[in-house]
Amino acid sequence: MYLVYLFNKPFPVNTWRWYKLRGIGFGLFVLSFLFLFKPFRLDLYSPLQLLYTSAMYGFVTGFVILTGGYFFIKAIAPRINEEQWTLGKQILLNIILMIGITICNVLVTQWVHQITLPLWWHFNMLKWVLMLGALPIVIAELFSYNYYLQQHVKSAERLSKNIPVSHEAVRQPAERGVHHQLINNISLKQIDTIFSVAEEETKAIFRRRSSLLTLTGDNQNDRLEIPHKSLLAVQALDNYVNIFWEQNGNLQTTMLRNTLTNINEQLSDIPCMYRSHRGWLVNTKRVMQVEGNAQGLKLSVDLLPQPVPVSRGNIPGYRQVAEQHLIMQN
Repeated sequence: MYLVYLFNKPFPVNTWRWYKLRGIGFGLFVLSFLFLFKPFRLDLYSPLQLLYTSAMYGFVTGFVILTGGYFFIKAIAPRINEEQWTLGKQILLNIILMIGITICNVLVTQWVHQITLPLWWHFNMLKWVLMLGALPIVIAELFSYNYYLQQHVKSAERLSKNIPVSHEAVRQPAERGVHHQLINNISLKQIDTIFSVAEEETKAIFRRRSSLLTLTGDNQNDRLEIPHKSLLAVQALDNYVNIFWEQNGNLQTTMLRNTLTNINEQLSDIPCMYRSHRGWLVNTKRVMQVEGNAQGLKLSVDLLPQPVPVSRGNIPGYRQVAEQHLIMQN
């Protein structure tokens, strides 16, 4: 049961650099293992033949991992939900690559020796490949999961300590009740003061009209105008973007037909907006809490019901933006 629980844990989608290192590493491992331990009666070969044969199987192993990793990165990864990629799926992908290594090694063996191997030999080769690769793969991925988890949890803890408590972001219903009670007990003299303050606030509102943020869709008539500080986050949804913003302390959402890249360009003059993920933009000033898992960070944004992800590669950039805002506030 614990393994099932562990294999369902989120795991980052690996980069092309990771597959390059893995392909080279496992290719060298296969070469070294065959040359040193001489399975499959390789002890009958001369040293030069043994080196050539070991290098050939090592090359095939590395080539399959590189080819499979490149295909996964370019064709499959863009079409999957990264947040649903788990440790178990990562291990399964590696087992599929090992089956591909087995098939290619059998084909190379038949081609080199000009023979047709019986079916039982195919299964024997698969057994050896899984014995050599399955356990190291599982152990390596478990170490990777633990490493990513510890690093991101530490980053989340450091960033959470630096988040200032905003009085605008923390809205307690009890406080609003107190405000209503104060209004009921107000004196006539205070009414004049309230009207004076209201007049000044009205003037301030008109002065702030020029600082309104305007976001447009593909159709220029499709637009949203809101104050800069009201923008919370932007989520990509196929050919649309879902804009989360605040009005009078309540969450509002607006759909525009546009890409997240175009919206990001429209927000280029707002330093607090950061593209934390390929599918998300977030207002770093409205982040209430930061949590970490093996895939990256999860940001709890004021009023948003769901967390905003920060992918592993964007963590340094988010940390830099958040620290800059903290310095400016201090």
